[in-house]
Order: sequence, then C-alpha cells, then structure tokens
Amino acid sequence: MNIPELLIRITIAFVTLFILARIMGRKEISQITFFNFVSAIAIGSVTANLVINQNVSIRNGFIALIGWTIFTLFMDFVDIKSKKLRKITTGDPVVVIKEGNIVENALRKSRLDIDSLNAMLRQKSVFPLLR
Repeated sequence: MNIPELLIRITIAFVTLFILARIMGRKEISQITFFNFVSAIAIGSVTANLVINQNVSIRNGFIALIGWTIFTLFMDFVDIKSKKLRKITTGDPVVVIKEGNIVENALRKSRLDIDSLNAMLRQKSVFPLLR
C-alpha cells in the first residue's frame, strides 16, 4: 500500500468513525452496557482493518462500519422500547444490598467481591463501609 492510499484510508476511517460515534451518542463508561462496550471494540477493530488491511476495500470497510453501527443503534432502540427484550439483552438488575445487609448470593451471581462493592459505595459517599 502506498502512502497516498494509506492517508486516504486513515482520513475516511477517522471521519466515518467520528460521525458514527456522534450519531451513537455519548455515554459514560460506567453507563454503557456490556454489549455497547463490545460493540465499540468491534467498531474500532473494523476501523483498524479498514486502515491497515489492503485486502479490505475502502467500500467494504465503510459498509461494515455503517452496518455495525446500525445494528448497535437498533439494539439501543430495542433496549429503550421493550422491557421484555431489555431483560434478554441486558439482563435483570441485581440487588446486592437489601435492608442494609449484603446479599451474598447476589454478589456471587454478579461476580462482585466485597472490596469492589466497598469501592463502589465509597464513590457514592456511602459510609461507614460494609465489612
């Protein structure tokens, strides 16, 4: 791949990724679902392949980026519109503290240890810390 083609690929990938990220909206890392996290990684991987891999045409890379973004936006729409489908896509919330007591089974189910729970409580200014 020659330098002008690489520069064109970088420019197209960057502009496309920037526009798609703006369309998908802003969320803080702590607010995104696991699916959105994985989707963001996949979009980054497709973008990197578009830039570096000569075997991926610019058109096919662009279509892949647009397609993945459409699927991600569709899943976000489903999460907003349907409570039943949201349970399937993101799962049910897990209550780890009930009536001031730690629910041990819920901690295990969510793969959360007591130190992580205490750290989350400290971030929310919940004192004294649980032991």
